[in-house]
Amino acid sequence: MLELVRYIHLNPLRAKIVSNVDELDRYPYSGHSRLMGYKKDEWQDVDYVFSFFGKRVSTSRKQYRHFVEKGVEQGRRPDLIGGGLVRSSGGWGVVKSLRRMRVHIKKEMSGY
Repeated sequence: MLELVRYIHLNPLRAKIVSNVDELDRYPYSGHSRLMGYKKDEWQDVDYVFSFFGKRVSTSRKQYRHFVEKGVEQGRRPDLIGGGLVRSSGGWGVVKSLRRMRVHIKKEMSGY
């Protein structure tokens, strides 16, 4: 889960909307700015993410920020790109093959 949070929160940097992590900290259209304390939204569970990094918010925020910084050098990650259904089906090659065979897949929504 943390890898996905980091990957998604780094999207504005990879897309060159912001030029560095300092700008990302303040970028209002990412959950990262909420975790860094620059913007607040009741719907974002900051405490849940921080629970993986420590007991105190200040310590957790520093550890989370360091974790995000380490992800910058990873760039685009093929294992985290693409839709969940496509990825869980085995990738685009498998999906295209199934289409040719006229096999249709739909995602189960159990647990929702």
